[in-house]
Amino acid sequence: MLKTIQTIEKDRDKFCTEASKANANLMQMVEEVKLKKNLISELKKENIEFEAKLKQQQNLYEAVRSDRNLYSKQWLESQDEVQELKRKFKMASHQIQQLKDELDQKDQALTAETHDLAIAKKQIDTAENSLEQEKQKNEENKKINKKHENEIAKLSNLIKLAYDEHEAKKKDYDKLIAQRDILGTQLIRRNDELALLYEKIKILQSTLAKGEMQYAERLEDIKLLKFKIGDLKCELRIVKAQANRIGDLRNEVYNLQQQLLTERLQVKALSEELENPLNYHRWRRLEGTDPDTWEMVQKIQ
Repeated sequence: MLKTIQTIEKDRDKFCTEASKANANLMQMVEEVKLKKNLISELKKENIEFEAKLKQQQNLYEAVRSDRNLYSKQWLESQDEVQELKRKFKMASHQIQQLKDELDQKDQALTAETHDLAIAKKQIDTAENSLEQEKQKNEENKKINKKHENEIAKLSNLIKLAYDEHEAKKKDYDKLIAQRDILGTQLIRRNDELALLYEKIKILQSTLAKGEMQYAERLEDIKLLKFKIGDLKCELRIVKAQANRIGDLRNEVYNLQQQLLTERLQVKALSEELENPLNYHRWRRLEGTDPDTWEMVQKIQ
């Protein structure tokens, strides 16, 4: 009984240490779960901030794209205006060339008429009239030529201004394209960072689920250990109750040892009498067989 009590106490100490370890592991797991929850909340906040930044970048990208479309439309309109101005310039230059040809022809006609005037004096009046008319036409043509030259200068200035404006718009367009490319690369990076964050969140969720499963298993183990501790406490109470009877059992053992000693003495005396019988004529041999091992075990039991 003392050995069983010692083993039970050892088991009790072992289970107490296991229960303390299990409680320590439980507290550690609870702390880890709290840390994981805090980390998940922080990651959710960062995810919300990244989504807000992404929406802002998308809005900026939409604004840049609308500005690009507007500038491209204005650039196409300016190209059309430049083409129209070039066409008008070509028409004006063609008209100027025609007027120059007409002036050359009229000068040739004038020289021919002066020669004819020297030859034919009768046609002086008509020639003078025609000369006056030609002079008036020449003046008118000169005025028209000056007007055309002024228009050409104006058109050239307009073309130059349109070309400068076109170059400025082209530079703005190139800048907008560069900004669009930068925003595109930043958007791609943000998408990659969001993908990495989603992967980390999935991994943390899986680890949290595993931790919750392990936490539930530890709770089940703790329940089982509590049941076992209750059973061991009951057994310990029973053993303690039986241990109170150790004194009685010791007295009983002592009495049994005394009886055994007396029986041994009687057996020894009887064996000596059998070895040295005093009246051996009254003895007779009894037939019998030695008992089997199984019969001896049964008798002992």
